[in-house]
Amino acid sequence: MRFTSSAALLFAASLATACGGPLEEDAASTGQEGEAASASDALIVLPPVLPCLTSSTVLAQPDGATVPYVWNCRKTGYVSTHASSVDATYTQSSCVDRFVVDVTSIGGRSAKPFVEAAPTSAPASRSACENLSVTADAWAVTTGAWMYLGTVTGSGSWLPSAIPGIPGYCRTRFYIPGDAGYSKVRVTGIATSYGTKIPVRTGAEIFEGNPC
Repeated sequence: MRFTSSAALLFAASLATACGGPLEEDAASTGQEGEAASASDALIVLPPVLPCLTSSTVLAQPDGATVPYVWNCRKTGYVSTHASSVDATYTQSSCVDRFVVDVTSIGGRSAKPFVEAAPTSAPASRSACENLSVTADAWAVTTGAWMYLGTVTGSGSWLPSAIPGIPGYCRTRFYIPGDAGYSKVRVTGIATSYGTKIPVRTGAEIFEGNPC
């Protein structure tokens, strides 16, 4: 696994430019179907406009989704809030070859963005597992502005079964360091198998620390 974490970039509200454009500040919570990013309450950034953060970024299948975190007092620890691409056709002009997921309604809870391969069938061998690869970038909204959290790239890790006759397990979930204090997290991911794009799962694990 190779992991790189970029310094945080904070985009404050500023003057619009011909090269720059408004960024949606808070998309409606419409579940995994999502919608195109809203331009209302827009964030303005100086050029260059970062890919995957423009007001035209699509948050609907097959290119993306919006998934609100839903509090459940019967769950404790980190709860996965994510969406999977319906197929491998995800791409758009503002975010090429990436599946874009917004996790909303976080309410300041601790969040761990992640990406995971979502092949149509589970790898049945070490070779198939180790030829799965994922890459993702993540941003978060805090104090009304986007902040870049970092990027991650990783390959599948095969975990043999301790029980004879039971196939092993392929681990492909990789995390980008997060923190508390976010209202929303955006994760853009891609997964490949032997170099060919396949379905991917992205989102964030949200800390639920309020049991019933």
